[in-house]
Amino acid sequence: MPDHSTHEAGTSAAPDAPVVQAGSIYEPRTLKELEDIFGRARLMDLLDRLRTEIGRRLLAPASERITLGQDAHILLSASGSLGFFDLSQRCSQMERACLEGADLAEPLAAVRKSAEAAVTAIRAIRIQS
Repeated sequence: MPDHSTHEAGTSAAPDAPVVQAGSIYEPRTLKELEDIFGRARLMDLLDRLRTEIGRRLLAPASERITLGQDAHILLSASGSLGFFDLSQRCSQMERACLEGADLAEPLAAVRKSAEAAVTAIRAIRIQS
């Protein structure tokens, strides 16, 4: 995936804005396309909904494989449709590990880290608007 680290999310003028490397967390072009289609207000609503979903998912311990697999499946499509492709990929890996009975330690840590980065990015995007 191309590096878009100079995207506005990392250079916001707001003093409390988190620094975000956009290209590694989300695809700015996807968000721009969605904004062009739906408008800024609707895009912000969609991002808020994703942030809420992230906050509700992947909280179960590794022993709750079914719950984690379902959470990963839900976030996979929601995050991917908004251009958060790293989170979507991590969710896919998590879902696969759950279904295959694989050890969940690494994929769970990776998906939680990516989810946290996505929430930080969404906050930065909100500060811009």
